[in-house]
Amino acid sequence: MPTESSPRCKACSSEKQKTFSGEVALHFFGVEGLNRPIVWVFPKIRVCLDCGLAEFIVPERELQVLATGRPVEGALVYLNQPSETG
Repeated sequence: MPTESSPRCKACSSEKQKTFSGEVALHFFGVEGLNRPIVWVFPKIRVCLDCGLAEFIVPERELQVLATGRPVEGALVYLNQPSETG
């Protein structure tokens, strides 16, 4: 998590920042991304109240999924599996 001791926004230098709880689903780009896991993170997000820049840290396991495109044990992911109806 970006530290509370960072007094200024990296984008606009504002001191008006606030931390929120968040839920973020990270998707891979493009059509090929449909066959890769959706990665869920629940970070604390620091938001600049002047320009809207938001920062958070992705936990290590979920970061591994983003780096490899494959599920990792213990990571919060959703796998879009084709249904077997027909």
